[in-house]
Amino acid sequence: MTLENSNNTLNQYPVEQPFKSPLTLTAILILLPALALFWFFGDSQSVPRAFKIFFGNWISPIILWFFCASFLHLWLKKSKLQKEQQRSVLLANKLGSSINEDETIIDNDAKSLHLKSLKISEDNGIPTNNLLNTRLSLYLNHKDDSVDETFAIKEREYMKGSFSLSRFMVWAIPIMGFIGTVWGISNGISHFSDAMTSTNSVTDVSAMLKENLPLVTSSLATAFDTTLLALLLSIPLMMLMLTLEKTEEAYLIDLDERWYHDIKPLLTDANGKTTYNSSDAVSISSTDSNASNNESNNKVAGEIKLLSTQIKALQETMEDLYETIFTSKITSKADEKDVSK
Repeated sequence: MTLENSNNTLNQYPVEQPFKSPLTLTAILILLPALALFWFFGDSQSVPRAFKIFFGNWISPIILWFFCASFLHLWLKKSKLQKEQQRSVLLANKLGSSINEDETIIDNDAKSLHLKSLKISEDNGIPTNNLLNTRLSLYLNHKDDSVDETFAIKEREYMKGSFSLSRFMVWAIPIMGFIGTVWGISNGISHFSDAMTSTNSVTDVSAMLKENLPLVTSSLATAFDTTLLALLLSIPLMMLMLTLEKTEEAYLIDLDERWYHDIKPLLTDANGKTTYNSSDAVSISSTDSNASNNESNNKVAGEIKLLSTQIKALQETMEDLYETIFTSKITSKADEKDVSK
């Protein structure tokens, strides 16, 4: 495993599951046999009601195909997620213990640390597109200290994109049920309309209804069966997708905690970056806290000084106003005396 080979897999999201293979496999195992059953037994009146719901029309097999393909896709994705979680935990533990045991690792450069992580991954069967491996490669081979934070945001974008086809299927299955409803009702109305137009007299209406009513009811049964099947299958599929999405989000949160608290502080002097240990973190935290307190005290002192200046200015204004009023009163009294004289 070389550095060049690892860089080729950095852009691959390891929990991404292609949808083509589940879709093709279920089409062969589910769709084609279901359509064959509909072709041979769909119009039979002796088959059970449950059989009619699943294979009594051409839309129900498609709904069943969509459900099975989506379920298989999510199940395979869940298996990938479990393996990805186990590999990340294993890599974090192995790398942390290896760095702690090797006291000379603090003098190694980014390339040496990267090769060491690749060696650990190779020995433990961890692929290079593992998310923790990808963060290590990006952090050790870039001078930008925030490259890992940027990739953490991208990971969540990748996660949302990996569920796009599953969301489409959860939306498409009820839509297919509604299409079946419209199809069945339109067929029923069409049979009834054709029968009515072929009737020439009122006396033939009862015979016409007796002859065509099974066709109309069969079409209505198709309409409601497809809707029932679609709604019943979309509920567990939605629950499975939401549960898996929540699990994957929890894995990304756990990955952030392992990276920022367990792995990144150990990468001392990697590619020009300097990290610190827990004691340094405490001292820096206390220094930042003291600086923050000093800044707050200075801010409060400045506000108090400004307030005292405003009060002093207001006091001077009141004194000027008092003198003005007092002077005007004295002047008015003097003018009154002059007038009286």
